[in-house]
Amino acid sequence: MDGAAEVERGERATTTGELLRAVRTTFELDDEPPLGTSSGTPGDLGIRDLGGSSNLNLLAKRAGRPVVVRVYLPWVDSTRLADLQRIRDLLRDAGVPTPRTLPTADGRPWASFDGRLVEMEEYVEHDADMDTWNRLDAGTPALGRIHSVLDGVDAAPGTRRPAFANAVDAADAQAMTARGVARIRSWGEISTDVASMCDEAEEIAEIVASAEAAVPPTHPQLVHGDFWDNNVLFRSGLVAGVIDLDFLGRRPRVDDLALTLFFADQTLLPAMDDRIRLLRRLVDRYESGLDQPLTSDERVAVPAALARQQLWAFGHVANLDEKSARSLVSVMVGEVRRTLPIARDLPGWRTAFARAGS
Repeated sequence: MDGAAEVERGERATTTGELLRAVRTTFELDDEPPLGTSSGTPGDLGIRDLGGSSNLNLLAKRAGRPVVVRVYLPWVDSTRLADLQRIRDLLRDAGVPTPRTLPTADGRPWASFDGRLVEMEEYVEHDADMDTWNRLDAGTPALGRIHSVLDGVDAAPGTRRPAFANAVDAADAQAMTARGVARIRSWGEISTDVASMCDEAEEIAEIVASAEAAVPPTHPQLVHGDFWDNNVLFRSGLVAGVIDLDFLGRRPRVDDLALTLFFADQTLLPAMDDRIRLLRRLVDRYESGLDQPLTSDERVAVPAALARQQLWAFGHVANLDEKSARSLVSVMVGEVRRTLPIARDLPGWRTAFARAGS
């Protein structure tokens, strides 16, 4: 990303009365509160914001059934949305629980409002997100299944390479890190911890760049892009829905796996002990969902991809306003510190992640 692209990304849509009236008419929504919430008011028309960092997701009802109306960021065009809807259909037809897209009142796959595309899909009834170790262990094979379904599927250039994603390609990681570190150092007065983080990030980037030059990630394909937390919904202990393809793009499948491993390592495995064994188990669980197992080179590539995942945040630091960038950096200090041992012991991690007997 560059500064211009960040501006073009746009802000998340705002829930205004005009927008609510428009979507209610366009999608023939019921004028009543959804899912047992308290009585709606004339002002909200029984529609509730479900949250989301990028898109505006509105919970409503149509014909008495819960639905989600999604208002996209301005950069998402009709070509990309057509691809996303087609890919969701492919996944659902292949057995991946993915909500069905529902048409507008006049049968269109989406509508537009104030320069933004708007679609509606089924609401997935669920009682939990993939935010515990047990649910992650149960859900990770679904990522392998997604990769198997999407292997060989093509899409438009803007779908293959989204303008915004929480990942960084191996070829770009060192340069992106350098831009973010330069921005941080340009502030002048920074704490000892932040200064150390900059040095550590540069070390990670250098180690990873060298390692991936020798063993580059392979098997690029369309991938989910954000298989984590509230994008994987559970009901009664089973995966009930995989949602949010906002970051879908074409990259090595081990990069997509590395994102899930990264967030698991940072949030669900606070202790350093036994992290290699537990993350190796997730790699095995992921592979159990694949039609085509990971190659030996792909397994060797996973630890470097895991260490590289941390570096995507430096691209955001380079582009955000200073207040937001400083807030992000305060979180990154601990994340970089936890990632550094992976980079420094890549041979050990590679040995641990290798297939038995290889």
